[in-house]
Amino acid sequence: MRSLRHGSLAFLVVALLSACSTTEEQVRDQIETMAANDIGSQGWVDGVDELVALGRPGARQLVLLLDPAQYRGPRYREFRSERERARTGAATVLGRIRHRAASASMDDRITIAYTYPERHAALRAVGDLGFTQIAVTNVTKQLADSNETIRLLAAVALLKLGEATAVDTIRAAIASDREAEAQSAIEELRYANHFGVGLLVELRDENPQRKERLDRALDVVRKQLEMQLADDDPEVRRESAKALGDIGHNGAREPLAALIDDASNLVRYAAATSLARLRDPRGVEFLFTGLDDEDPIQRLNAVRSLIDVERKSGGIAARLLSSLDASDPRLRSAAAQILGQASVDDAVPALIEATTDNDAQVRWSAVISLGRLGTAESRQALQALLDDDDDTVAYYAQWALDHLGAG
Repeated sequence: MRSLRHGSLAFLVVALLSACSTTEEQVRDQIETMAANDIGSQGWVDGVDELVALGRPGARQLVLLLDPAQYRGPRYREFRSERERARTGAATVLGRIRHRAASASMDDRITIAYTYPERHAALRAVGDLGFTQIAVTNVTKQLADSNETIRLLAAVALLKLGEATAVDTIRAAIASDREAEAQSAIEELRYANHFGVGLLVELRDENPQRKERLDRALDVVRKQLEMQLADDDPEVRRESAKALGDIGHNGAREPLAALIDDASNLVRYAAATSLARLRDPRGVEFLFTGLDDEDPIQRLNAVRSLIDVERKSGGIAARLLSSLDASDPRLRSAAAQILGQASVDDAVPALIEATTDNDAQVRWSAVISLGRLGTAESRQALQALLDDDDDTVAYYAQWALDHLGAG
């Protein structure tokens, strides 16, 4: 094991470890590696990557590195640079392995009491660790920081925490005339993994002068997302599959198709939805088959997925319209529902015809959809249903008349 000059972190590492296991010794070695190398250098990055590979078994020691008590005393001042490198690396690792128990440490570390490298790493990590109201509150405060990089990192962190309140900060940075500011914003969105995909796609279309850079960033993210489809965490697989549908690159077809048989139902539907958005028949068939499933939860998943496909990418309206003539009333009802919720305006004549279906549930769905997107031509059919034998159909006919075309 390499010894640091002057033994700078050795006393700290020994204090953290009372009885070293093999994993603890590996963590100790990599802490010293990070401390001995400049932040961002290959040696420092190698130390971070090794700790990420070790995963959560080493997290406890990394959290201890962030203890505010370590910021006091002459030995801290003497070895400040080494400690800064180690703690910046620790924050980076804890975010990448999504160690939620580190949230409190990160919330503290984003404040002005710490150095910029530590704050940068903590702001990136806090978004990866997941939503807490305390995190949102503390990160939001950083939007008023005097440093533009801190403001940008805070905006991206909020995006990762599910808060879109600071998206304008990111948009403004990417549209900036200052190349360095724009590139920094693009890089932070790239680092944000699946959280940044939707905004990267939007900004690519809005900023033709940045399109080439945004495309490159999306390509890097796409490759990372494809690798994450094999992650042990089903939530990571699901979010990665969804984001690949947003990117819309045909190169993702085969990796997504491999998840059609995933152990997780949510992962299967996310993969199939993205495949369908890429106009891959394997995804389309999976979702339409789900409409006829005996399990109502599966049918609901299929309905929601097909609405998402048609709204975002289109391409299945004709199949939905033909399904209004299916022999199975469940399929006819689902098709009527999807056509309305996906705002397929051309479906109005077919939906009017569906209001005369011999199955009451099909009539309900058609009536509700006409209320969402129907025009004046729908009024006569809806008025006729006010006296329908099924009270639910009559109720929704009145609702549809009151909301005709309201969406």
